[in-house]
Amino acid sequence: MSVKPKSQFEPFPSADSLAEWGWVWDNAEINFIGAWEQECSLGWHLSHRILPHSLIVFVHKGKAKWVIGNESFVASEGSLIFIPEGVSHSADLVSPQLFRATFIHLTARAFGAQCILTILGFPKRIEGVDKFSESAHELARLFALRPVGWKLRGQAIVTDLLLRCLHEYPQLFQPSVASQDAKALKSLCPIFQLVSSGNKVTVSDLAKVAMFSPTHLRRLFQKAVGMSPRQWLLEQRLRKAAQLLQTTDRTVQQIADLCGFESLSHFSRYFKARFGIAPSQYRNKLAQPFREVNRM
Repeated sequence: MSVKPKSQFEPFPSADSLAEWGWVWDNAEINFIGAWEQECSLGWHLSHRILPHSLIVFVHKGKAKWVIGNESFVASEGSLIFIPEGVSHSADLVSPQLFRATFIHLTARAFGAQCILTILGFPKRIEGVDKFSESAHELARLFALRPVGWKLRGQAIVTDLLLRCLHEYPQLFQPSVASQDAKALKSLCPIFQLVSSGNKVTVSDLAKVAMFSPTHLRRLFQKAVGMSPRQWLLEQRLRKAAQLLQTTDRTVQQIADLCGFESLSHFSRYFKARFGIAPSQYRNKLAQPFREVNRM
């Protein structure tokens, strides 16, 4: 009896530096929000903005200068751009030729709270990846036609896109904390789960569920996420509020109450400090495509 030889697979690039981050994918929650293919002529400008969700841009044609956080670069045909949630960004066309790109809106979070693109340090761009063009086009097609199960299929395509980048370009990733601090971030997972449940929580609640003293909790948060527990909770509430402004028709007052702000004035002040504009202006500027989809 002859034995059929095993198939020979080409190995993936080594990802030793990311070995400690497997738990992130084991607890990933990825949602596809929408995707649009846009054609832009000379003079196109994407004004400075901050979104409560992540954005992936695939450039099909042309060139544009992007500013993402404190980094700027020119992205051309075949480039894949990653913008984590809560990071400021803008863009300007730099080529006289037509600029065409697919804008993919999504959330990719560990335990529903921490942005995976930030935790794993996704590169701001990957160049020369034309093989992702088909995925980008299919996501735009799904969103435009919305067949039965389009969100679930979109989620699968987005997940595949993120993991393909991780598997094929691991050398471009720079996790947000040093490998020795990965344990600190992982120890906060019960807190992330509590916050993602949607319940209104306080810093005291966070300390109780993690069974840490307030002092130790502050130390862990500073090491793992770069801010205090109070600042982090405020950030989560503001991102939730921004997403509700985009995806629902609730009033600003209702959203302020739902997200745990003590008054509308407090909510407006904190929101403007974080996103640069008042809640009502944010809704008018960014939310229209989302509200139209939700009504259908």
